Parts: sequence; structure tokens; C-alpha cells
Amino acid sequence: MKYKAGDIAYQDMNLLISILLRYPEAVSVRYIPQDNALDFVFLFDIQDNTSQDILDILPQALAVYHHLEQREMRLCQVEIQSEEGIGKFVVRRDVESITKNEVGLIVEMVKGAFGFSMIYEEAELPEDERLYQEEMIGYVLESMRNAEIDKNFIALREEGKVMLFHS
Repeated sequence: MKYKAGDIAYQDMNLLISILLRYPEAVSVRYIPQDNALDFVFLFDIQDNTSQDILDILPQALAVYHHLEQREMRLCQVEIQSEEGIGKFVVRRDVESITKNEVGLIVEMVKGAFGFSMIYEEAELPEDERLYQEEMIGYVLESMRNAEIDKNFIALREEGKVMLFHS
């Protein structure tokens, strides 16, 4: 199945929205069609945290996770960028092998690495809504594995709202 510019993949856009609703620690999620991958972006205060350990630890932990799950990981890139005292931690993962549990693992490891220096909007979802969003993430990830999407999508969180853009 291939989505063209005029045929918007609503289900796949829902993935980005569900991730941001479930995991407010991620300030944005972007779909990268040329890599068939997702970029998860987290912000942190550089003055409070300059740890570079996560650059090594996260890919190793994800490799172990995939080994235990008997899945092969095609793409796992992590980088830290900084600008004007704000750090940006970006995790790029391929859609073919990422799972809903792995998304949760990534967020928990980032929270563990950056702790109180993370910058994000607090959002409290009821337990049943969190579970629903997790199930939605798993369902949509599964459906995206065989899809070819030729558009860039990005979901951002701003002032308590999740906004979605495509190009």
C-alpha cells in the first residue's frame, strides 16, 4: 500500500498523536519516509545535565531488548544537539522493528538519563486512556510495517495541545 500526497494516512498520523498523548516527555515525533523511521525528540536543560552516557547506553539496551525479543533492529540512531542552553536528544528508530513496549522503554530510559532536567509539559491521562493509547500505538505500528508512506509527518506538543503537520 502506498500513500500519495493527496491520500492522507490518518491511521499513521494517529500513531504520532498517540505517542505524544501517552508520553508527554517526548516534545515531538516525526515520521521520516526515506528511512521509514520515527524521530523521537526530548528536550532538557543543559546547565542541569551534560551526560553523554545515554548515547552509548540506549542503543546497547535496545539491541539487548531486540535480542531477547528475537527481532532484528535495522536502524537505531541517537544524538544530542544543543542551542542556547537547551539540549535536544533525538532517537531515530525504524518502523519495521519498533514495538509499543520499546517506545515505552525509550521514554523511561531518557527520563532516567535526564531526570529533572527534562523540559516538557506535564499531562495527566487517566489510566484507561493511557492503556488505550498504548494499544493504539501497537496497532498502528503493526499496520505501518508494510506501508510505504511518502510524506513527512510531525506531531508537536504546544500549550497542552498536540498539533500535526505534514509536507
